[in-house]
Amino acid sequence: MALSACASPGGVGDGGGPAVSDRDEAIERWAEDVADAWSPTDTAWKQGYVPLQEPVSVDGSLIGAEKQALAAGWWTTTVTLPTDPPAPGTVVFRDGSLKAPLLSAAAAYQKMDLGDPPPCGVTPSPVVVPSGPDGSVSAPVGGDCVGLTVSGVSLRTMELRTSRGVATVPAWRFDIGDGRGVLRAAVADPAPLPSPAATPTDRAVPSGMVAAQSVTGADGLNLHYSLGVGACDHDITPIVAERSHVVVVTGGVTRDDGTCTDQLIISPVTVSLREPLGDRPVLDGLNGTLLPVGS
Repeated sequence: MALSACASPGGVGDGGGPAVSDRDEAIERWAEDVADAWSPTDTAWKQGYVPLQEPVSVDGSLIGAEKQALAAGWWTTTVTLPTDPPAPGTVVFRDGSLKAPLLSAAAAYQKMDLGDPPPCGVTPSPVVVPSGPDGSVSAPVGGDCVGLTVSGVSLRTMELRTSRGVATVPAWRFDIGDGRGVLRAAVADPAPLPSPAATPTDRAVPSGMVAAQSVTGADGLNLHYSLGVGACDHDITPIVAERSHVVVVTGGVTRDDGTCTDQLIISPVTVSLREPLGDRPVLDGLNGTLLPVGS
């Protein structure tokens, strides 16, 4: 998987981006229709526990190789992790709370442990995604032979974005040395994300529209996310449609008519919102799917 250069901050629809082309106007209209169609009505969204953020965060700081190990799921442990789940815990929202069954420490660890790092001095082969520029991707890349080693575990809490705002959630803290730890939400059965928002059925997908792959964070008015583009795509433009209840992100590209390798390139971009993201969920504009916000 390759990373392209970061696109310029701002985006179509926020007043701070480049001049709007016919291509981008069509994509923005599509994204606005997706935003207007988003209205989850299921009980879990309003009364249950639906996390809108990755369930892992770091207590402390990681060096570059450790960040890669966390993303790749390279773990080992020097202690025996409890296999029996604790008593149900409490998720605390601004508008109430609920009791929820919890994972054991061993089960939470297994959800993070995806394998071992490659031997030192060996660089893994690059990941090539054959699904085209509109697919999704989650496979990490490797490089260094560093894993994270657990030296202790305890039951704590962490803050997590949910469909009911930021909640305080039971979490296992895995000690990794030097007073640092990795927190993993311990709720055993979070409610699934609702169905994607409806996408327009009266017209074809605009030419050059690409899917958002992930949301990496938000600070102030800035929303950081990534687009999945083709290896020969250029003129990458982030596009946002903002409503009081939801934010929809997508992008536009100019595609090369010539021969090109079939792979997905992850292009980080930033858009400026009119208001801070707050509790609003973020959707991919192409497919209408919810995008958890990175911690």
